[in-house]
Parts: sequence; C-alpha cells; structure tokens
Amino acid sequence: MTIIRDFFRKRRVARHMKAHGPVFTYHGLTVHVPRDVDVGLANALMKAKYETEEAAFVQAHLPADRPVIELGGSLGVVSALIGSRLAPNVPHLILEANPDLIEICQKNASADGTRTATQVRHSALSYGGAEVSFMMGDNAHVSRLAGGPGGGGTGRQVTVPAVTLAKLHGDLGAPDGYSLVCDIEGAETDIIANDADTLARAGFILLETHPTFYAGGEAEAETLITTIQDLGFRRIEQRGVVIAFGRNG
Repeated sequence: MTIIRDFFRKRRVARHMKAHGPVFTYHGLTVHVPRDVDVGLANALMKAKYETEEAAFVQAHLPADRPVIELGGSLGVVSALIGSRLAPNVPHLILEANPDLIEICQKNASADGTRTATQVRHSALSYGGAEVSFMMGDNAHVSRLAGGPGGGGTGRQVTVPAVTLAKLHGDLGAPDGYSLVCDIEGAETDIIANDADTLARAGFILLETHPTFYAGGEAEAETLITTIQDLGFRRIEQRGVVIAFGRNG
C-alpha cells in the first residue's frame, strides 16, 4: 500500500513540477520550494494539507498588530502565511538553523522581498553557549539540535550560532504582548527551563509540542502545557500536538 501511495505521490508532484516548476499555492499565497524537496512535503502542499493546524490557528487567532517571533521557519511557507496576516510594518523575526533553508525561507516569508518588516536569522535557540551543533536531516522537517530531546536526530551535523528567546525579544525592542510561533522539534522545553520570564510577556503563543522527543513522553508534554498556563495563559484551541494560547486578562 505504501509503495502504491508513494508511486502516485511522485507522479503527481512530477506533473506539477513539469507544469509549474517548484512553485505552489498555499492558502492563496505563492510559495517556492527547492526542486529536490521531499515528495511528501510537496504533495501536502498540493493537497492543502501542509501544516494544517498551524495554518488554521494563524488565520483564526494571530493578532495582526503585534510583532512576531517565529522559531523554526523551515521553508518559510507558514512564515508567508503569518506575514500575510500582519499589518505591513509589524516586525516578523524568524529563526532558522538549517543553513540550506535561509534563502528560500527569506524568499517566501518576505513575499519575494515585498514585505520589508520580515527578517530571517540563521541561528538556533539554545542556552548552552555562543554556538550549538545542529543535525540536518533528510528533509526540512526532521532537522533538530544534536543531542537534544529524543537524541538529536541523524544527518549532516553543522555548527550554528545560538540565540535565546530573551535576545530575540530584546532585538525587537522587548515589546509586551508579542506573538510567539514555535516549532523547533523538541527544543521548546528549553524555553520553559531558561526563559520563562520572556515567554510570559507574550500575548499569543502558537506551539507545536513533540512528545515523541521528550524523555517523559505525553506526560512531559502535559507538564509543558500546564507550566505555560501557570505563566498566565489559557488554551484557546488545540488540535493534536498543536496548541494556541492567549494571555489571561
């Protein structure tokens, strides 16, 4: 069954690439992907199933007038959707650790350069020093910190600059009520452990948890959620492992 599914996926994506090149439509936006992009990812874009929960929560809940810190920009596809929801001059600071994705992330997130308030920074969220080791997996969605939760993944290892949430927040002028969008393959637990005060200053949090990477599994994910709620947030909506939080009051 998997062989048959993969055959039709590859054929579908090949036909799209032949007709349109590595250009896709995502919630009405034009986005670009590398030509060697993972077939499953390209197929998800074609069928409007790429990061479905994140997209729905961005469209439903993301404030248009608050600066955004996005951790884990990847290809910049969700980043493009975030940018389209923001007022033109609202800052959007994106962190991406994979050096191979910086250019495409910037292209998509800035709408081919037309959104000037968007910045992509090549760094990884880490609290252990000025640099950190990062494992680049087989596709854009399996890369993560070396030695991080769940063992740190496999693939080509690179060294990237490290940065904290507090530093990113400060670089934006330390705004109160900023929005945080976070999908960093398990490293989100480091924010709670090291940067809870900065997290507490957010007004909106869109978080993908990764229980399979946590030593404590689902129980640790629930502890993470409870800790965020104890910082003064409520769950607005949850679908699977993706959760939208709003600040109380």
